[in-house]
Amino acid sequence: MKRAVIVLLLLAACAREQQSSVPRGKGKPATKTSQQESGSKADVGDVMPGYTAELLDGKPFNVTSEKGSVVLINVWATWCGPCRFEIPELQALHEKYRARGLKVVGVSVDDTGIDGVKQFVTENKITYPIALDPDARVANALRTTVLPTSVIVGRDGRIVWRKIGAVMPNETASLEAVLKQALAKKS
Repeated sequence: MKRAVIVLLLLAACAREQQSSVPRGKGKPATKTSQQESGSKADVGDVMPGYTAELLDGKPFNVTSEKGSVVLINVWATWCGPCRFEIPELQALHEKYRARGLKVVGVSVDDTGIDGVKQFVTENKITYPIALDPDARVANALRTTVLPTSVIVGRDGRIVWRKIGAVMPNETASLEAVLKQALAKKS
């Protein structure tokens, strides 16, 4: 009963989150027209748009260079309640499937600096790589204003799964089925 109440509260928070937009920082938001002109899409079946960022450890993350791997990209922020709720699910997927070739990469759109994000990562025992994107360029690349948003990019560089909103505990079975299928494919 208590878990059901928590889930309902989180769903309500997620609905409120969907009405708020991702902070755009100094970056110019992509418009529908500019996306159509560039051919950039971010739907299931589309090639993942190019995206680069710096990880918290200073190393670069370039989604294009990840071709051949399966990458789950999760766009989140420390202040986002639903984002916080899904962290244990993402951490569990990271631990369970990284040896089989899954790379979970969290992309924080926090614009308050690296120190706060690092502290949050430490406090929440997140061991998968985290990139910092205060200008929310990843949100533009994925054509979303909702946090959290996640995609799985297959070995061929195409998006095989997309989720707007938090990954809920009751959704992990279907998500794992998609992951297993993506991991089984050769690039």
